[in-house]
Amino acid sequence: MTNSKRDKISYLGEFVDKELEKEFLIYDMKRYAKVLGPIALVFGIMYMLFFISDYLAIQDSFKLAMIFAVRVLFLLSSTYVFFVAKKIKGYYCLPYLMTAYKALAIAGFFIIVYLYETLTMYLFFSVVVINLAIYITPNRLRYAQAVSAFLILTFFVCFAGNIEGIGSRGLINIIGYSIIILIYCNIGAYLTNYFKRKQFLIERELVRVSITDSLTGVYNRAKFNEELEHWISFSNRYKRDLALVMFDIDDFKKINDSYGHYAGDAVIKNVTEAVKKTIRSTDVFARWGGDEFIILLPNTDTDQAKEMMERVRINIQSTNSDKVGNITCSFGLVALEENEGVDPFLHRADKLLYKAKACGKNMVSF
Repeated sequence: MTNSKRDKISYLGEFVDKELEKEFLIYDMKRYAKVLGPIALVFGIMYMLFFISDYLAIQDSFKLAMIFAVRVLFLLSSTYVFFVAKKIKGYYCLPYLMTAYKALAIAGFFIIVYLYETLTMYLFFSVVVINLAIYITPNRLRYAQAVSAFLILTFFVCFAGNIEGIGSRGLINIIGYSIIILIYCNIGAYLTNYFKRKQFLIERELVRVSITDSLTGVYNRAKFNEELEHWISFSNRYKRDLALVMFDIDDFKKINDSYGHYAGDAVIKNVTEAVKKTIRSTDVFARWGGDEFIILLPNTDTDQAKEMMERVRINIQSTNSDKVGNITCSFGLVALEENEGVDPFLHRADKLLYKAKACGKNMVSF
């Protein structure tokens, strides 16, 4: 795993690099998307069931109707989250949705508390439970902190001083306990966020290693075969053009014998860089083995592929490698035939590569 600036994690438990943080959030929220909806629905139902205690505690019919309306509104919001969270494709938006949902729950809670005639110490414990729920529910730490601050500040400004039987000493104790709880919540949330991101980096690196060639950094043979099957299936189904190119370095054995394997590795790297600069981002480029490479060109007909491979050939030929000098490659190019499978497609490209070798090398055979 690389230890670069891009991988650094800030004091908020997030990657310093914004693009990497966005990538992580999409990955993280995708994992939670299926459970967030049911959690919200259960929360909404429980929120509604507490109307029973409201009914027993409040005599004023107008206040009771207001509380009922608040609880129904939150239940409807929970139902909305239940359906949206499962279907949402922009996983990056989920933290915004959950933050708004939590803020709505807190606002509703305070409206209900305001309508109560008598406030007891149980209100403080309710605030503690809600605060714990804010940090436990998956979200960005900064959003959890913002919602938690809204909860605590509103509680102390509007309600803490009105709790029945509380004195100045009791209020100080409540403030102290709240600070301790906030510290513990933030430490726990930071550690959770930190290690989740570290695990994400490890998993991402393992995936990269499993699909790339260690010398060149392009796809390895296993990953290319996976992509090849996908694009052949896609092209056959939708009648799209697909071109395949096999090529290798001319006289590579002589390079190794004359200059050594380190020089040979340098040549392979130089060829790889020359090809990467010429092909498109949508093309699939891999090291097939040794000095042999393969390129898949989706949505590309024979004429387009020929033109592109000529540019690749000339670009490689113009590349100078230390000690070895200029190098050349030979290419075999084929277009996918109707309902053709993987093996015949590869075999035709391989035959044309050897034809290019037999015809003098440094050329594209098609």
